[in-house]
Amino acid sequence: MKKSTLLFLSMILMAAPAAFAAVGDGPTITHFAFGYSAVQGDASDFVDDGWNISGGVTIMPNPQKPFGIRFDVAYNWWDIDPQDISDSSGVLVAQVDDGSASMFSVTSQALFNFGGDGKLGGYLAVGIGGYSRYANLSTTAYTTGIYCDWWYCYPATVSGQVVVADDRLTKFGYNAGLGLTFELASGSQFYLEVQYHYMISDPATEYMPILVGWRF
Repeated sequence: MKKSTLLFLSMILMAAPAAFAAVGDGPTITHFAFGYSAVQGDASDFVDDGWNISGGVTIMPNPQKPFGIRFDVAYNWWDIDPQDISDSSGVLVAQVDDGSASMFSVTSQALFNFGGDGKLGGYLAVGIGGYSRYANLSTTAYTTGIYCDWWYCYPATVSGQVVVADDRLTKFGYNAGLGLTFELASGSQFYLEVQYHYMISDPATEYMPILVGWRF
């Protein structure tokens, strides 16, 4: 019984590296990544850098060639700096002490793999996509009311966050990426990637994710 168990475990361990075909040998490459998202352009004056999570698949029409088409779904989140909002005449409208912005994107890219004969390789990707940006600004508001506990009621002032402005915008945009890949024993790849995204808006929304990911 013990010999058969050891044999079975040995077969699993020997088969594990082959569980994933070497990246690029098959018709598809799946990827998943997360990392830092740096805001670029005018938005960086009032939006702090945040994070990104993304994933998708690359279709290789001919696995023997380095060209593919990558589809990616991503979510970025950023924090908004506290700031004062004034109207066109300079009159203070609201004091913002909290807020956030996010971007959901679905993109497609033409991808070119290079290197990869040894342990180190890489790829270039350029494409277009759909982008949906959402932002909200909030401020602390105080309200006075009657608070009651088990024994009696008394007047009290409580605070809470009130949204003073929010906005959603969906537009097309374009993007580019450069990645470095590191071959793993399983045939899958660990990768580092820098991307640039530009949503066509006025003003433009620009950001640059710096990602750590896995291709398999």
